[in-house]
Amino acid sequence: MRHSRPFGPPAATIMELKAIWQFLFRRWWLILLPAIAAFILALSGLRGMISPAVSYTVQIRLTAATPPEAEGSTTASAPYEDSVYVPFLASEYLVVNLPAWITSDTFAEEVSTALRAQGHIISADNLRSAFAADSYRSVLVLYVTWDDESDIRLIADSAVKVLQTRSTSYLPQTPASLAVVPWDDVNVNQIAPPLMTRFAPLLRIAVGLAAGVALALLAEYLDGSIHSRRDVEALGMALLGEIPPER
Repeated sequence: MRHSRPFGPPAATIMELKAIWQFLFRRWWLILLPAIAAFILALSGLRGMISPAVSYTVQIRLTAATPPEAEGSTTASAPYEDSVYVPFLASEYLVVNLPAWITSDTFAEEVSTALRAQGHIISADNLRSAFAADSYRSVLVLYVTWDDESDIRLIADSAVKVLQTRSTSYLPQTPASLAVVPWDDVNVNQIAPPLMTRFAPLLRIAVGLAAGVALALLAEYLDGSIHSRRDVEALGMALLGEIPPER
């Protein structure tokens, strides 16, 4: 004769869930305390998560070289290596040094001065982090990042003018006939903040909650008090009676 299994979860599972509930009921304050502290610290970033700040970027490719004609060389009689290869090689050596100047303090000061001449005041300290650059052979790539669309156009234009007019002052090894030619117009693109930046407040709260659970588990492990009949039975002692708590 087959015996039908009773419906519902096993008794062991019910006891485990009851033990977890009792643990949470005893240590809820210790679990929530770090989470509340993390929430308070993350309040300033919650607004940025709901409505993140928008920033803008501009990417401009340029090339820089010293035209051979400017040095008085006769390209018609010069050998091929002198008339073609050497100018391109000199351009590569020149372009590879420009990114270091673009990210320097003096470049930010020059751009700030150029903006001030147009009646637009932005300090060099704020502009210093707005510029980045890279190079590949004779091609220079200028990156500009800013949080205002109208400002970034002026900043990018001023940066190109500084490269065209002030490069020889900070690269004294180059002749005065240095030519910097932009390949791109100032095209502004909107960029969103990284996901890690947007969800950083939630991650802090989650870390605080995890830390609270860890503290509660540690406190429970170090606690030698008897809270239930299971604690008495775990010690191998016989249970004579149990007084229910007052409701």
